[in-house]
Amino acid sequence: MLLRVRSVVVVALFVAVAFTLAIIAPVSAPAQDKELVTKAKAAAVANLKKANIDKPSVVETTNYLVVGSLSEEKAKALGEVLEKTTALARKTLKYEEKETPWRGKLVVYFMNDNAEYKALMRRAFQIPPEGVHADLRAEPAFIVDPADAPGKLTDADQYANTAARLAGEHLKAKGTGTQNVPEWLRDGFGRATAARAEGTTSKRYTAYRAQVRTALLGPKGGRPPVLADIWGDAKVTNGDVLATSFAEYLAYSTAAAPKFPMFLDGLKPGENNAAPTIPQGLDAAGWKDKDLAMLEAAWKRWAAGK
Repeated sequence: MLLRVRSVVVVALFVAVAFTLAIIAPVSAPAQDKELVTKAKAAAVANLKKANIDKPSVVETTNYLVVGSLSEEKAKALGEVLEKTTALARKTLKYEEKETPWRGKLVVYFMNDNAEYKALMRRAFQIPPEGVHADLRAEPAFIVDPADAPGKLTDADQYANTAARLAGEHLKAKGTGTQNVPEWLRDGFGRATAARAEGTTSKRYTAYRAQVRTALLGPKGGRPPVLADIWGDAKVTNGDVLATSFAEYLAYSTAAAPKFPMFLDGLKPGENNAAPTIPQGLDAAGWKDKDLAMLEAAWKRWAAGK
């Protein structure tokens, strides 16, 4: 009889301990991810309702929640482009498998109606409607893309632009995310990555490379561009094309890509340098001041396809 009582006590204690552990144990990662996605979807629908979009499309992909007044078919098409470009960006930037630039899935508000875009920015986020806005530290993390009105750009062009911006955000967020990444580098890397994701024989990529060759000649009657034009304050002819080409050279060329991580590390603020410059980042990668002329020449030969 005594043995039976002790057995009951042991079983009761085991159940109590197991129950306690179940309560204090952390939620599993899949459960946390699912909860984050559920909250993000609810927040997105609530925000879009403030912009008078009562029945938005909400499409979930591996890394994103694509939302807006676009059709579900177009939302899925955009999601496919985003994932394809993101895969290349992550590979190029050497992201670890579980390394992410934000918590959960990024909400992509694709707003190709100007009135709806302005309403969303003002009513949901209390932010002036002044172009693309991204907040990767928000919960949920989000980006609002005021896609150009239909008719000005094709759907494919709009999707590529959104994918480019997200590739650029991956660049900014790599590692510590403290790098002093200027817009030209963020957007140049993003545009190059989006174009390359379609294939280096694709219509978009070949058209872009043709634009680069023209840009390298400089404006009619003017001087050819130099490296400093890309990161200088003055606006230059074909500046976006040149920035995209140089960013592509740094990240994707056989000669420069191995040094790209060192270049990005050189852009991290330090104790004695709160805002590293591009030349300082290049210096950290081994391209000293005396080497910049050779770097420029190498980039131009590569960009011209020679």
